[in-house]
Amino acid sequence: MFAMNLNNPVFIRLAMLFALLLPVTGEATVVRMQFPQGAVDFNLYDTAAPRTVANFLAYVNSGAYRNSFIHRSVPGFVIQGGGFIWNDASGQPTGVSTNSPIANEFGAARSNKRGTIAMARLSGSPDSATSQWFINLTDNTFLDTTDNGFTVFGEISAATMPVVDAIAALPTVNASGINGAFDTLPYIAPLGTTLIKSNFVIASSVAIASTAPSFQGMWWAGQSQSGWGMNITQHGSIIFAAMYTYDDAGQPTWYVIPNCPVGTTGCTGDMYKVNGGTSPAVAWSAANKVTTKVGTGTLAFASATAGTFTYTIDGVAGSKSITPEIFSSGTPTIDYSDMWWNPNESGWGISITQQGSIVFAAWYAYDASGKAIWYVAPNCPVSGTSCTSRLYQVTGGQSLTKPWTGTGATTDVGVITFSFTTPSAATMTYTLNGVTSNRLIARQAF
Repeated sequence: MFAMNLNNPVFIRLAMLFALLLPVTGEATVVRMQFPQGAVDFNLYDTAAPRTVANFLAYVNSGAYRNSFIHRSVPGFVIQGGGFIWNDASGQPTGVSTNSPIANEFGAARSNKRGTIAMARLSGSPDSATSQWFINLTDNTFLDTTDNGFTVFGEISAATMPVVDAIAALPTVNASGINGAFDTLPYIAPLGTTLIKSNFVIASSVAIASTAPSFQGMWWAGQSQSGWGMNITQHGSIIFAAMYTYDDAGQPTWYVIPNCPVGTTGCTGDMYKVNGGTSPAVAWSAANKVTTKVGTGTLAFASATAGTFTYTIDGVAGSKSITPEIFSSGTPTIDYSDMWWNPNESGWGISITQQGSIVFAAWYAYDASGKAIWYVAPNCPVSGTSCTSRLYQVTGGQSLTKPWTGTGATTDVGVITFSFTTPSAATMTYTLNGVTSNRLIARQAF
């Protein structure tokens, strides 16, 4: 959501951590993909192949692998995926939007044996891997010595390997007329004259199956302190918490805890404040942006519905009891809950929480003088791939370090629309205090 001060060694280490998406726990990350034949668990080698795992998790966390399918199956060799998704809008396969290629991270201790997961890449180009991966169906150790070795970065759990074998046992068809990569496409019968969605081996859901509970959502201190809150975004074992609150003068401000490693009952991380960005009404500039560490924050969860936020801000300690804020019900068709930003405009962001078909968005931005300010879109009903909500600003609340009195004033400042072009990319169009503009946003990987 914001860029670190590159002159500060602590920020440099955090920036490197975010750039590589390295796990901070010693436990292996497990990603579960749900196929028609059953669930497949990918046990990742976080420590042995950190950059490759980070690359894979970037696609997982962005939603890029959702609706992806196995596009290659060679009996006694591999099944391969991660390159294509089924596009419901067009009714056709389309390629996964790829990030930059990664450097080969092959290690002799990680051989291409049965059940291992490795990165696919261009022949003769060791550093060309992007989104595609394959599962070895047998001991393909010759891949260890081909083109500097194919990087193994995980293995399929023994309990779910039978699902892989069931996929590998499916018949294949040469559908290279659709795409040259589909000459050994596994399909689910019956097969007509035209390939349809039900023929493809599609991963309907792809997510980190963490042993730690998920605390993601909007949290607050209940109706008695309505007027401030906290968005918790959790990716695997890391929480990014953003507090929308007030300064000592009762004016809106916000703080973030960008790196809070989760244990079984919570996490602790450094807390920061950012000022000096530009207003959403003008072009973004970070020339005057200043990031300041103001203290620390601890999130302690007694259960999935009760927690305590303990903090020190500018030397003043305090705590708040917090609970999830429930504003809707149901399971979203596509869940847009996440921290969203524009990577080219690091310094502001949007926390989106979705419950059922309703999105609640908290927008962390700046006023005309560069002071941190926030807006909320509390009722954005999703229809198709977009939603529109009134936009509000709240002033007159109390600082976290003072007793809450609930004297805030809410002002309608405009309207905002989120148009999601993919599950991980969108355009936000807004009219704020009479000025209309738009921004491109994407899920933030961390």
